[in-house]
Amino acid sequence: MKTENAVTVSGTLHLLKGDASGTGKPKKYLPFSVRQETPGADGSVRKDFLLARVYAPVLQESFRELEEGALVRVRGDVRSSLGSGEMYINVTAIEALD
Repeated sequence: MKTENAVTVSGTLHLLKGDASGTGKPKKYLPFSVRQETPGADGSVRKDFLLARVYAPVLQESFRELEEGALVRVRGDVRSSLGSGEMYINVTAIEALD
C-alpha cells in the first residue's frame, strides 16, 4: 500500500518561539502555529491554529527572520508526537507571502 503525507497551508504566524533552547531539556525544533480564519456558512469566522515544528537548522535560521503575524505558506508532512500524540506539521519549507 502506498501512502501520501503532504500538506501545504497558509495563514499568519502565531506564537513564535524564537529559541529552540530554554528552561528544561533543549528542544531540537522551533514550535509555532499557523493561524487561519475560515468563514462559516452562518457568517461566523472560525479561527484555527495549526501546530508546526521546524527541525532543519537551515530552515530555523530563515524562520527566525519572520515576525509574529507574518503571512506565510508552510509545506511539510503531518506527524504525531510520540509522547502526547499531538498532531503537528513537520515543516520542510516556509515562504513569506506579500
